[in-house]
Amino acid sequence: MRKLFRGYYTPTEEEFAQLWKDCIFSFDTNILLNIYRYSPEARGRFFEILNKLEERIWITHQAASEYHRNRIDVISNQLRPYDEIQVSLDKSLKELQKLIEQYSKRHSFSTFIDSKQIVGVIDRAHKRVKKTLRDASLKYPDLVNQDEAHERLTDLFDGKVGSSYAEEELLKIHKKADERFKKNLPPGYLDSRGDKKKQPPDSYGDVVIWFQLINYAKAESKPVIFVTDETGEDWWLKHQGKTISPRPELRQEMFSESGTEFYLYTGDRFLDRASDFLQLTNKPEVIEEARNVRSQEQEREELVAINSSLATELKNSYKSIPEIEQIRLSALRSSSAISELLRNLPGLNASSTLSEHLRGLPDVLSASSPLSEHFRSVLGGLKASSVLPKQLRGLPETTYLTSPSKQIEQDEEDRLAEEANPGE
Repeated sequence: MRKLFRGYYTPTEEEFAQLWKDCIFSFDTNILLNIYRYSPEARGRFFEILNKLEERIWITHQAASEYHRNRIDVISNQLRPYDEIQVSLDKSLKELQKLIEQYSKRHSFSTFIDSKQIVGVIDRAHKRVKKTLRDASLKYPDLVNQDEAHERLTDLFDGKVGSSYAEEELLKIHKKADERFKKNLPPGYLDSRGDKKKQPPDSYGDVVIWFQLINYAKAESKPVIFVTDETGEDWWLKHQGKTISPRPELRQEMFSESGTEFYLYTGDRFLDRASDFLQLTNKPEVIEEARNVRSQEQEREELVAINSSLATELKNSYKSIPEIEQIRLSALRSSSAISELLRNLPGLNASSTLSEHLRGLPDVLSASSPLSEHFRSVLGGLKASSVLPKQLRGLPETTYLTSPSKQIEQDEEDRLAEEANPGE
């Protein structure tokens, strides 16, 4: 029975050892693009492994094409947090100054608080943080014009990229993909529906990669290990929120079509297992970083999906809920509590559609309507994820930053102490 349903059985240690000894290693687009999200140390370990496996690495034409199309955008996104944090800092400073100015007119406040001293402390800290961010961003390499990682990938995969499909054959595969999506056959069906829906031909990308993997395994009579940071159920078997294994259907189909074994690894698991296989020095911090990068990208994609979903729901709500229509027409304010919250979330601020729809709504969170109930439930989870920690966590090359906050805090405490006790 094990031979008939091999996809449902986890390989033994001996079978894993043989798989790693004989297989071709292939990489998904997201793994190739993640080298721009890794620190220099993690990137170095990734290339160290690729160099040692050089004779057995190969990528599909589809993955290589997607990598080239998306490379510049990913590089640009690594610098976005620096700008977003500075904008957020400027906005926060103006709001604080306005608030302090407002309360300084009250005797109960101004009698006991030196508002100028407070503004001065905040302003000095603000300038220091901006300088730290500016200095760090200047250290980030100009990868658009001089990209060492891109050159290394180009050399490593020279002659190791699969062939593209002819246009007629590609159209046939797209039709097959549509049929597979209807039956929930992995991989890639999640790209065809729901909040993460992609438009054709992008929605067919995973299926094209899958067919190209099968074709290569069949031609070479070699097992394949595919490394991807996709985490959806259209690649992985899941139960009660936990990932169990690669989808059994994928392993079954690969063996049925090519007569070879197939297995999946995420980027962090690949780095871990490859380090053991190649007997490299253990670097648990690199594994943890790769795991974090995968998680952050998943969160970013979910936020983008929420943006799209909420924008659609708002459009429909304006048409179907009289209460919301009355609020929108009677209270045209420039922004609402919700728009301020969502507009500042990383990944959402690039889209003005949502904030446009939210403008004019007086604090919908406090309103009583089906829409406000929806927002309370959705935004309850989003509030725990504040903009600054999210942006800071996403800063590329974090080794360039020296986390100035503690030093700034100490400097200001020392300064205040000196001003309070000038004779000491």
